[in-house]
Amino acid sequence: MKLIRFSSQAGGAFRLGIETGDNVCDLSSRFMTIRQFFEAYPDGWNETSLDLASLPSLPRNKVHVGAPVDDGAGVYLVGANYRKHAEEAGLDVPEIPVIFMKPTTALVGPGEPIRLPPISKQMDYEGELAVVIGRAATRVSKLDAPKHVAGLTIVNDVTARDLQWVQLGKNRIVDWISSKALDRSTPVGPGIVSVQAAGDMHRLKLKTWLNADLMQDSDTSLMVFSVFDLIEFLSARLTLRPGDIISTGTPYGVGGFRKIFLKQGDVLRVEVETVGVLQNPVVDA
Repeated sequence: MKLIRFSSQAGGAFRLGIETGDNVCDLSSRFMTIRQFFEAYPDGWNETSLDLASLPSLPRNKVHVGAPVDDGAGVYLVGANYRKHAEEAGLDVPEIPVIFMKPTTALVGPGEPIRLPPISKQMDYEGELAVVIGRAATRVSKLDAPKHVAGLTIVNDVTARDLQWVQLGKNRIVDWISSKALDRSTPVGPGIVSVQAAGDMHRLKLKTWLNADLMQDSDTSLMVFSVFDLIEFLSARLTLRPGDIISTGTPYGVGGFRKIFLKQGDVLRVEVETVGVLQNPVVDA
């Protein structure tokens, strides 16, 4: 059972729904945005609490599903949050979280194409677990952080490796915008699973396939900074709002450091245990 944003056709206005097997229950008479939904269900939800029997439903194969993120929501991501990934990238393991943001214009939903921009020839995948904030969080301690997580989803943090680093005087720095914020490059989905149903978010299997090849095979227990560390760190600097997401970093096995880059016709598939499968084709923009 997943919270999704859907429309009757590609390009149509998005509504909120609950995907249950082959059907989608339409929530639009109750909630206009994901933020409103989580303000009502900050601790997650279940079938009983939602009273799905009273909602109109549609066949799942008759709707178009988008990224489960409101326009304008905060989309926060974490760099080098798995030790072996930091090592494969030639980086030191960070002593504090390294955070960057993506605009919602960079996002696509499940099944939607990842668009390869003409300015990059080295686009790379990064499968990640993401958590969705249920309660506003300002200066929240690690101890209190669990009550601010309402759901889980998946992010594929597609990155332009050839645009990732720039020289600033004598220093090499990351160009987050050019490498991470490209239009319609970052899949999110397939929906949001309630934290009540997901199990221990720090003990989930995470796998990424490029076509038929298993490229990443890891576990969220290997994060350097836990979800609760990340909420403490971020909320000391800004207010996290219901519906904002934090993508928790990618494990070892990305393609770029093996000179494997995305091309027209590829298919990417990210699977996180209990959360689901996020699959997207790759096309030239």
